Amino acid sequence: MKRIVLSILTLASLSFNSCIVYHPHTTDIPLLHHQGDLSVDANLSLSAPLMVAPAINATVAYAPINMLGLQAAASFTDVKDCHFQVAAGTWQPFGLSVLECYIGYAYGLSHNDTVSNLYHNTYYVDGHYNMAFSQINFGWRGLLDDSFDVALGLKGGILMPKWNKIELLDDGTESLAQCHDDSHFVLEPQLMIRFGWDKVKFSINMTYALRDGWPTDDNYFNYERFSIGAGLHFTF
Repeated sequence: MKRIVLSILTLASLSFNSCIVYHPHTTDIPLLHHQGDLSVDANLSLSAPLMVAPAINATVAYAPINMLGLQAAASFTDVKDCHFQVAAGTWQPFGLSVLECYIGYAYGLSHNDTVSNLYHNTYYVDGHYNMAFSQINFGWRGLLDDSFDVALGLKGGILMPKWNKIELLDDGTESLAQCHDDSHFVLEPQLMIRFGWDKVKFSINMTYALRDGWPTDDNYFNYERFSIGAGLHFTF
């Protein structure tokens, strides 16, 4: 029991004294199947292990011509903590199964309000990042009389951040304490499940984040490992 209580207190302490600069995004896997397909997905997601704030996510995908897919997505924790991405690629149906391959670009803003450490120094973190990525998806659309979809995705790319840790001094001025601008390799496996009706389905998206070389010695540059989102998916 003491270990459980200690773990809960430790997690709470991290939550109140940590800055989250990135979390994996529950972007929809559209599984485009025919020319003219249009899908819209909106969900609310939570991230772990720190679970600092929920995010609102939206994805739109369209197949303007045969074998071409376009996708745009956005995620908002608040106006200063958001993520946007666009991607283009190709899709190939095999009966009820679909293979999709995309290449895209993402841009995000990160901001964390002031927090104090054990030495009573007060800081906040502010910055942005760019990300070039590719993603491959494979899944089944229209199972069980068009009431069930399921897919796996794998997103990989280079995250290029510029996050600044700013110290608030006693006289009210600000000083740059640290700048984190090292690029990192990103790998995000994803699972998508949809169930419901032909044109409207409930959707669940789960994403896990793997990072290469992420700073671990400073609690002000944390990232969430896992995100899960639930919402609605519309097909037109």
